[in-house]
Amino acid sequence: MKKKLVEYTIYKSADEFYKTVRTELNRKTFGKKFNLSGDYPDNGGIDIYSTISFAVFKPNLGPLVKLNLNCVNTNQNGTESKLTLNRVNGATYKMQFWFMIFFVALTLIIALYQIIVGNDIGFEMLMLPLFGLIYILIIELFSEFTISSLNKKVEKMLNSEKLKYKKL
Repeated sequence: MKKKLVEYTIYKSADEFYKTVRTELNRKTFGKKFNLSGDYPDNGGIDIYSTISFAVFKPNLGPLVKLNLNCVNTNQNGTESKLTLNRVNGATYKMQFWFMIFFVALTLIIALYQIIVGNDIGFEMLMLPLFGLIYILIIELFSEFTISSLNKKVEKMLNSEKLKYKKL
């Protein structure tokens, strides 16, 4: 799932921006200026994510969320380009989210069955789906924090390379 976040107009060519990003991605782990790693997806652009993350979920299937950078030239002479930032959910996010949806559905079905049968424990079991929903909200909070952090890092990268830009 891709969700468009932010668009920028950069007053340089798209190749110059991609060169800046690739330079950061090719640095060694402890030599990175902005703590960014990335890969090149099939749909174009560059997916970036933090190299070192303090929120690790098990099993670790990669980053929780990624930020897709897609930059294209908007004029013929290459003096202006448009940068689009999109959120891409990683495999870890999808696994955590769908597991909790399954957990909430299963515990809700069991609690409703216990209520229908007439056991008093059914009303107490209605707390279990609530814990699953709280877990989903925590995962979403982590992912939103990560995406906002990556957005700020892209802006810092633009500022440090003295690329003039305007947020749309």
